[in-house]
This record gives sequence, structure tokens and C-alpha cells, in this order.
Amino acid sequence: MERQHKRINSTKRRKLIAAYKLPGAPGKQPSLAINAEDDCNAAVVNNSVMSFAEGLSGLNREYIRKSYFLASSYVSDVLKIHRGTEAWYDEFIKVMISLGWLPVRSRFERVSHSGKGLSVQLAALNIIATMLASMSVSGPLITALPKLAADALEAMKQQPASFELFKRNSTMHQGGDFGLASCVEADGELTMVLVTYSTQSVSKQVGLPFLEWDSSSVEAFSGQTCLVLNTSVVNEKTIQLMRESAGDKVQLAIAKYRI
Repeated sequence: MERQHKRINSTKRRKLIAAYKLPGAPGKQPSLAINAEDDCNAAVVNNSVMSFAEGLSGLNREYIRKSYFLASSYVSDVLKIHRGTEAWYDEFIKVMISLGWLPVRSRFERVSHSGKGLSVQLAALNIIATMLASMSVSGPLITALPKLAADALEAMKQQPASFELFKRNSTMHQGGDFGLASCVEADGELTMVLVTYSTQSVSKQVGLPFLEWDSSSVEAFSGQTCLVLNTSVVNEKTIQLMRESAGDKVQLAIAKYRI
């Protein structure tokens, strides 16, 4: 079901960033400069794989990573809502709105069984392509996002630290849960196309990485959203507020790499 949302003004947003403090975050810290030489265009953030199209500044990439990390961690660690559920997805979207993102589309639904032999990875990538095809968005950068997501997944498998972080965070006792996000900047706006994919039943595919499971053999649910953010929201002050709310845990939950 589609959801309607409203923007939050900048003063209230700064207060909300400070309010979404994660357990153990030390509070106010010395300001650190953005690493201008950071050219990583992909990252594992908690249990999600994020990719960035050419042209995004280091400041914008950090805001995207930190906002996603803060929202997903807050819902899981503070609100204690189980990942992969509609309740988790709804609260995650609420926090993202507080951090400046506006969903132009948002839905959570059961995934129809795919044909036998179609992996979980391909099923999730197909959802991204289908969602973009059904939306009134256009342009070469937007249409390139499904391939960008696919390239980020394949590159991640060649990065041991990133792949281990992803496997550890995406595997659950009764299945798996992960997200795919591709991001682009155009006309003063950041756009994030995000798909979450989760299974909530015990799988017999023991020993296989979650991405390689046969999607037709599991019951799956997917959250699907396209989020936009005005780049005027992104500045050193909001980045610093996010760093203070995220705390040191962020260092262990984000693994950057290049595609």
C-alpha cells in the first residue's frame, strides 16, 4: 500500500537527529573534517548494500550512509522492532523522514513466488527494476540504478571484510534480511531507490549464502521506496550531529569499497 508523507522543517530536523541517539553514543564530540579523498562508491551499511552513481560528493555520500545507519540502527536497537517486518519498515521510514528524506513512493508487501532457480539476489534486483519501471521517473542516471546495485553486490563478494559484514548482519535465525540501495544526485536532489528483502521462515538451504537461496522456496516480504533529499539539508553541522548520535558503533557497521 502506498503511503503519503510530509517534509519536516530544518530546525525540527536538527532536534530529531540529536534525539535519535544510539545506545553508547558519547554525545558532543570534536568536529572532524570530511575525507575529500574518499572515492568509495559502494558500502555495506548494517545489513544493506549501498551504491552511489558518479557525481556524488563525499559529503553527500557520508550523509546517505550515516542517515541510513542511524535510522536502521535506531529502529532495531532502541525501538527493539524485529527486522524484516512491516512494523520495522514503517518506523524506519519515519526516522528517514526526520532526517530529511521524503518518500515519493513507499510500500511493503509479500513477494510473489519467483520461478524455481531464481536466486534471492536476482529476485531483489528484479524488484528494483520493476519499481523504477512503474514510477514516473526518467533520465539515464535513474535508469542505470538497477545495474549499479547489481555491480555493487558482485564487487562486495570480492571484498572479504565487506562480504563478511554483510553475511553476518543479513543472516537471521529463521531466514535472512537485507537491503539494496542505489543513490544518484541530479538537479539539487539526492535520490535513493531502496528495496528490503526478508524471509521469515526456516530455510533448508543450510550452508548457502542468503543471496544464493532459491527464492521460490521461501516466503518473502519486501519494502520498496524511492526517497529524495534536498542537498541543502546536507552540511557540516548535520553531518556532525549524525556522528554524535551514531557514536563509535558506526565504525564497525559500515564497510566502504569501490565497484
